[in-house]
Amino acid sequence: MRLEKAFNGFFDQRSKYPKIKKYKDYNSLTFTQFGYNKKGNRMALSFTEDGKLFNGRLGSVDIKMHRPIEGGVIKQVVIKRKGGRWFAIFSVEGQVKPQTLRIVEAVGIDVGLNKYAVLSDGTEIENPRYLRKAEKQLRKAQRKLSRMTRGSTNYRQQAAKVEKLHMKVTNQRKDFLHKKSYRIAINHSVVCVEDLNIRHMVRNRKLSKSISDAGWGMFRNMLGYKCRRNGGLLVKVMPEYTTQDCSTCGNRVKKSLSVRTHICTGCGAVLGRDHNAALNILAKGLEQLQIA
Repeated sequence: MRLEKAFNGFFDQRSKYPKIKKYKDYNSLTFTQFGYNKKGNRMALSFTEDGKLFNGRLGSVDIKMHRPIEGGVIKQVVIKRKGGRWFAIFSVEGQVKPQTLRIVEAVGIDVGLNKYAVLSDGTEIENPRYLRKAEKQLRKAQRKLSRMTRGSTNYRQQAAKVEKLHMKVTNQRKDFLHKKSYRIAINHSVVCVEDLNIRHMVRNRKLSKSISDAGWGMFRNMLGYKCRRNGGLLVKVMPEYTTQDCSTCGNRVKKSLSVRTHICTGCGAVLGRDHNAALNILAKGLEQLQIA
């Protein structure tokens, strides 16, 4: 199934030609034959070949069910290894809520590096900068790793420590993005965002690390499926001139990245640069909906 998915992505020009992974790059297995007891502390695994049970059961393992499984029928479970820990990820068949789009609940979002995001209603989300905060600790651990003999016991132990630090940053970022995207998705029926070409943006050496640390693409993906799950809609708009145009009169006011306040020479409107952009993104998104 994974091979088929990879080739479909290649033929649809969504990804590159599939490569053969090394054993250390393959960190998960998908099972469609499994079961767990009522207490939720044991799980049995088995796998099939051509629809038939192959080589019997793999056995049962202890699990820690940290929350009850909600939804309908469990279709499959993915066993994933990450940072020396193992996780069981259950895929559940659920129903999407019917769409009840209300324009009054629409919001535009402008993402950035100074503020992580500014909403069209004026709400500001601070940028946590988790990677930047952990840089000193990571630099020290990675420098220590570089001085060790590759493949030695000390090297493997230090590599595990470096991986653990990176995993902590990843988990902090995901936790932050999940919480913010959830709040936005349940409070707004229509969410409008910029359709940014992030791959092109990270080519800027001065900003690439900060952009990667922000995780704009992950944030947009989370907003997409959470909006659909709650019966809402995510609208992607073209980012051209959202910062330069005045959200009040439409007059184009050119400004450099260092200028953080929008001052319109036409109507005299004065507001934050990101707030002005968020209002323009909202207007573009609503216009796009009406055309559709």
